[in-house]
Amino acid sequence: MSVNKTTPPPSSTGQQHSDATASEMASDAKSAATSKASDLKSKAKSEASKLADQARSAADERVEDAKDYATDNIERTAEQIRDAGRQFGDDSYQAQAADYLASNLSQAADMIRRQDLGSLADDLTSFARRNPAVVLGGAALLGFAAARMLKASERSTADVRFESPTAGVSNTPYDRQIDRGYRS
Repeated sequence: MSVNKTTPPPSSTGQQHSDATASEMASDAKSAATSKASDLKSKAKSEASKLADQARSAADERVEDAKDYATDNIERTAEQIRDAGRQFGDDSYQAQAADYLASNLSQAADMIRRQDLGSLADDLTSFARRNPAVVLGGAALLGFAAARMLKASERSTADVRFESPTAGVSNTPYDRQIDRGYRS
């Protein structure tokens, strides 16, 4: 005779309870992680915004310093032009032209002081579009002035390079002495 012994199925209430607890814990962990991630994200945005504001402030400060430096140099140049024109006499054509140029430079310096960088760039762009010949002429003048300054500084360093002539030795422009064989 064979007897089938079947064992009753294990109680599923204990397993269901532990599955529900694990599910709740996973859900709680997920919501806690989501909350923490959201907090970190908002803190990161806040810090990034703060750093961007600091960088913007520092850049604005540097732009203002550069504007002050440029306008001071423009004002000095305008005064030097006026002084140069006065050397020809107060009523001379050169003095009047120099005064006119200096007045325009002073007005430009005042305009630069009053405007912010964005509007200044827009104004310069529109001026360049309206007056390309003036802009190209100014660029050419600046190029000539820069070339003259470089050439003048080259000459001053070239004068210092050469040594005084030595008897029996010929000096070349390349600062190299050539012995001609003359001995004293």
